[in-house]
Amino acid sequence: MTRCLLVDEDQQERSALARLLSEYGFEMSESASADAALQHCRKYAPDVVVTAQRLGGMPPAEFVKRVRSATRGRKPVVLVCIDNADSGEIGRAIIEGAAEYLLKPFDREILEFKLKQVGLL
Repeated sequence: MTRCLLVDEDQQERSALARLLSEYGFEMSESASADAALQHCRKYAPDVVVTAQRLGGMPPAEFVKRVRSATRGRKPVVLVCIDNADSGEIGRAIIEGAAEYLLKPFDREILEFKLKQVGLL
């Protein structure tokens, strides 16, 4: 089973995305902060991490870099959910290892397309 970690400070955002992703049979975990998410990554090494654009002021590129370090060589698929299309921020996150980004608001069709695009479905 694919282990998925959702990281977002907003409980409603996490819940909405968890509902969508659980339909694909992913084993879901959630975190409200970057620090808690990184601890989870060290302990459980999820297969996929879906993160909000900002976590307590931490830019997505820095979070992706730290996820890569925390998973001790495993390379989870990292998807970054963004509110605005800041091409510089998106580019930096992809350079650090993010597989793809999701521009909010997104729906089931877009999510499924992105999951297929990165090889999770």
